[in-house]
Amino acid sequence: MDTASVVWLIIVAAFCTLLPIGLLLWWRRTRKAKLAPFFVGALIFVVFARGLEALLHYACLLTDNPVSRAINGNTWLYVLYGALAAGIFEETGRYVAFRFLLPKKRFPERDTAVTCGIGHGGAESILLIGVTFGLYAAIALMTRTGNHEQALALTKGDAAALSLLLGQIGEITPGACIFNMIERVFAIILHIGLSIYVFLAVRDRTQRSWFPFAVALHAIADMPAALYQRGVLPVWSVELWLAVVSLYTLRSARKCYLELTDP
Repeated sequence: MDTASVVWLIIVAAFCTLLPIGLLLWWRRTRKAKLAPFFVGALIFVVFARGLEALLHYACLLTDNPVSRAINGNTWLYVLYGALAAGIFEETGRYVAFRFLLPKKRFPERDTAVTCGIGHGGAESILLIGVTFGLYAAIALMTRTGNHEQALALTKGDAAALSLLLGQIGEITPGACIFNMIERVFAIILHIGLSIYVFLAVRDRTQRSWFPFAVALHAIADMPAALYQRGVLPVWSVELWLAVVSLYTLRSARKCYLELTDP
């Protein structure tokens, strides 16, 4: 792998790690927002998306049983399952956050919704892309400098796994790196908007319909990604769709945010 490719990996890792941190610092400075909702949002992502949802995927996709065979054997069922699972788990997590972890008495400000969304989307950006590309960059640098033993240690001594991983790293193009960075921007926008919808649903009993709306919109945003995994859509169409949904969400959620009033 050439030097330019390694630099691109480092750029992606740094961008996807610093983006949510920079956004949080800007938001806190601008709005004097509390920090706790950021960490609650990050916790919700870890518990509901990387924990509970992952357990469901293990049972419904990765183990051999009638359900997994049915889902994996039908593209549209796979897409429906994947999109709904993401929407239901993550939006339910947000609901739990605003209902129990960020109660109205302690966090009445509407800025709570935005900060929580930054935390949720930020955790996703850092853990899924920042850490992954950071690991890729470390392995690429180790192999370029002849530190094969250290690189092998990162794959727990599995030479075959290291070889496969190096092959995957070698296929990452500058275009793919740019796509990943742009995707994270729109994904964080989406998470902020969805957090505003769920915040409104929890804090105003007359606005509870925003919760199923958030679930549905989240599922709609994720459907193209599932179709890409099945080889139905090209990657550029997934990014374009995410951009469209995120910008719609930004416009709609911003209106909801502006209409909210702090106690």
